[in-house]
Amino acid sequence: MHSEAVPRAGRIPEIHGLRGLALVLVVLFHLFGNGRVSGGVDVFLALTGFLVTRSLVGRVERGDLRLVEYYGRTFSRLSAPSLVVLAATAAIMVLVLPQAMWQSTLREIGASAVYLLNWEMIHSQLAYGAAGPSASPLQHFWSLAVQGQFMIVWPALLLLLAVVARKWFRPTLAVVTVLATAASQVFALHVGAVDQPLSYFHSGTRFWELGLGAALALLLGWVQPTGALRPVLGWLGLGLVVSSGFVLDGVALFPGPWALWPVGGALLVILGSAPDSAWGPRGLLEVAPLRFLADISFPLYLWHWPLLIGYLHLTGAQRPDWVAAVVIFATSTALAWLTHRFVERPVVTARRFTGRPRLATAVALALVPALLCVVAVDRVAAHQTAVEAEAEAEVERLAGCIGAATMDPGTPPCEIEDASSLVDAFSTGYSDPGGSAADCWSNRERPVRLGVCSLGPETGYTRTLLATGDSHSHQMLSAYQRIAQERGWRIDVAGRAGCHWNARPMLKSVQESIDLCTEWNRQLEEYVRSHPEYDGYLVLHSSKQSVQAVGDEDRTEALGAGLAEAWAQRPDLSAPVVAIRDNPIFEENADVFEREVVPCIEENGDEAGTVCARDREDVLRDDGSAAAVRLDPNARLVDMTDYFCGPETCPPVIGYLPVYADGFHVSRPYLVTLAPFLGDRIAAALGD
Repeated sequence: MHSEAVPRAGRIPEIHGLRGLALVLVVLFHLFGNGRVSGGVDVFLALTGFLVTRSLVGRVERGDLRLVEYYGRTFSRLSAPSLVVLAATAAIMVLVLPQAMWQSTLREIGASAVYLLNWEMIHSQLAYGAAGPSASPLQHFWSLAVQGQFMIVWPALLLLLAVVARKWFRPTLAVVTVLATAASQVFALHVGAVDQPLSYFHSGTRFWELGLGAALALLLGWVQPTGALRPVLGWLGLGLVVSSGFVLDGVALFPGPWALWPVGGALLVILGSAPDSAWGPRGLLEVAPLRFLADISFPLYLWHWPLLIGYLHLTGAQRPDWVAAVVIFATSTALAWLTHRFVERPVVTARRFTGRPRLATAVALALVPALLCVVAVDRVAAHQTAVEAEAEAEVERLAGCIGAATMDPGTPPCEIEDASSLVDAFSTGYSDPGGSAADCWSNRERPVRLGVCSLGPETGYTRTLLATGDSHSHQMLSAYQRIAQERGWRIDVAGRAGCHWNARPMLKSVQESIDLCTEWNRQLEEYVRSHPEYDGYLVLHSSKQSVQAVGDEDRTEALGAGLAEAWAQRPDLSAPVVAIRDNPIFEENADVFEREVVPCIEENGDEAGTVCARDREDVLRDDGSAAAVRLDPNARLVDMTDYFCGPETCPPVIGYLPVYADGFHVSRPYLVTLAPFLGDRIAAALGD
């Protein structure tokens, strides 16, 4: 996507204009497309594969490709304007982003500097979505990372093949390119069916777009269309590029087979190019506005997204109106021109600055900011850890006076001077269970593995219970641990993300997810049947879950019937099942929670319990537990709703503590204060 990071088009001037047009589509879709993807990035990758391969093959065959010079020239051109935008993004972070986003943003700045942002986003499990205040201000750098990785690996591979194949260099490279491209397409198809966000960012799933461009560069001399056909191919390709974003949902479909729509369009434009044709799209692609946008395309692409995210955070808007979009586009264009004129072009035209000094500078431009970000992340994390450790000690000291204790009518009033700092002490966001809980948590492993871990005393326990469910069950581990220790129980735990003990298949958007849940449930039922020693079962699952209905069952009836059918598999039906009703779903979208609720809490502190509260009927959902309990004579329902909600509203802050981690999981500090009351309810349900 960088206009100077790859060789100029030479005899194919349409490519420069096509890059500008694709760039305009990317930016406009980000500003006005409400989350749709234009396919412009896919076009960029295909053009990069074509131009880089076309240039490098000739240089390898002439024997004048020097990796030190190539890497130094290429990455100094890429890094210089990138660092300007990364520095500006750091300033935007400090000025307008909530502190809860600082660690992730700093990690992404460092990863962007060294062309690893796509892997950082995979590691943090971000999905590529519409622009919003909760979106990463740097998520658009993922494509630059893929491009940079290609530019590192591809020249070295070509030189290696030149040594190994020698006289058969070009045919060998063509075979390797075609095979690698085909393998990447198959890989993209497989990963996309299992994990679309992973597929979207993965370098391996994206290589085929680069590979098709590279293959065309190698085969162009053998696939030249006739003169009369060229204009038709050119206009058809241009139509595919322009229309892809309007017709296809790129977030859900790319880089699967549907990405051939924009990628194939770009390749058709190349095939249809003809300098002597009066009927092709060359005239349109060489108009002055597109030439100008193509010249500044790289910095314009870099600038528009952090400015957009900064605007959304500053104003609290969910997306820009057309006036704001125009202003953001104009500002991005002005900054892009300045960056191109005073940063990008001087680096490109530097003639005396070559060889090892230039490569050393390029490496420094990447590593220095990355290392600074590592240090900054460590400092921010250490500060946050210290604040949280102090706050957790305070929660332990005041547990009987704050949080859930303030919702209990039997708790005597406490005299505390001020605990308002506790509201801001705990960072928001929910992470998959790990640490000591990892052994009993199932998520992304293949094949599915049921794990069981134990809480409470190792010997001398008076009850043995099995707690099972999805992440809403697993979030209770800190509470279960306290209950087990205080009451002398052993509580074994088994959980899986998005799954719970239910005889009905889960309703999921991906068939493999349904199959994995079914397999985990099969293993769980086998485990239950083979362990008759349990005195009771604690079951809890998210009220967002649904299962397949039978006949005219509604969602709640289906959940209840499936739960009761699963519980009937326990070896001793006299052993009670304690079904704990799910906590309120204050906000089912973590992005919306961070965008709307967290700022409200930060602004109002403990008063957020009133100011930011939501109606009880809007956040409570039926999880089917009550219906299941009615079907099982030895099942009991434990409903803790009154510790989350008042008669009419449910607050996000109770007794100086934030209640939720992300809108639908409960924060650990609040669970610490809830544990005694939950333990009482469970004990009563068990008959103690």
